[in-house]
Amino acid sequence: MNLNSLFDRANHVLALQDPEEKIYCIRELYNAFLFEQITFQRSHSFCINEVGFPSNLSWVNPNALKARRVGSSQGRASMIHAVCHIEFNAINLALDALCRFETMPEQYYVDWLGVAAEEAYHFHLLNQHLANMGYAYGDFSVHDGLWQMAIDTSYDVLARMACVPRLLEARGLDVAPFMAEKLEKSGDKIGASILKIIFHDEKNHVQIGNHWYHFLCKERQLDALQTFKVLVQKHAADYLRGPYNIAARMQAGFFADELDYIEGYRFESL
Repeated sequence: MNLNSLFDRANHVLALQDPEEKIYCIRELYNAFLFEQITFQRSHSFCINEVGFPSNLSWVNPNALKARRVGSSQGRASMIHAVCHIEFNAINLALDALCRFETMPEQYYVDWLGVAAEEAYHFHLLNQHLANMGYAYGDFSVHDGLWQMAIDTSYDVLARMACVPRLLEARGLDVAPFMAEKLEKSGDKIGASILKIIFHDEKNHVQIGNHWYHFLCKERQLDALQTFKVLVQKHAADYLRGPYNIAARMQAGFFADELDYIEGYRFESL
């Protein structure tokens, strides 16, 4: 591994399974970037690592997961755990977006390094809160739907930008305020405050995805809306479902015609 290479070091972090080690190494990498101690060159032997997840996770089909009710302490912990898993996935998704796709402008890699650092911070807050509740990451079952999308879109950065930040992460803009309100009403003010931090930061993450999606469409002379429709049908038909936080999506860079399509998707697809 070339310790001076952004890509080699990010690729190394992508493969790490231990959450604490992963968070620590992301912080080190981000600090190295801030102090201009890394380059944007790939080593000649560079190839994408396998993604790292904690070995104690219990994987199940998404349909097998039960509804999370916040009326009990275990229900609240289950909800926090679910978001914790989303944020761990988000770390890997950002690192993979950084490592996998070549020939993008330098700012693209800077953007996704920043996203990875913020996702690591989110995970740290949630993981710490989960520990204070008497639980740990891995105590509840999880599914692999988020990472499966990374696999499905690994063939093209355009597909990745269309489907991960603009669909998966944007869904967080729809549900995070509602989840925060439920936690606050149930007495978990700390959990609610963490979700509010995540909601604030995720708007920027989605905006980054929107920016690079439209950049690529313009570069390839593609109609952005029609291309989005094709990629949704190909990869993510089940991810468009309301209710939608239209105001937050507009703040995150969605255009009016895109929001019209998203809101009318179920009707249009009948």
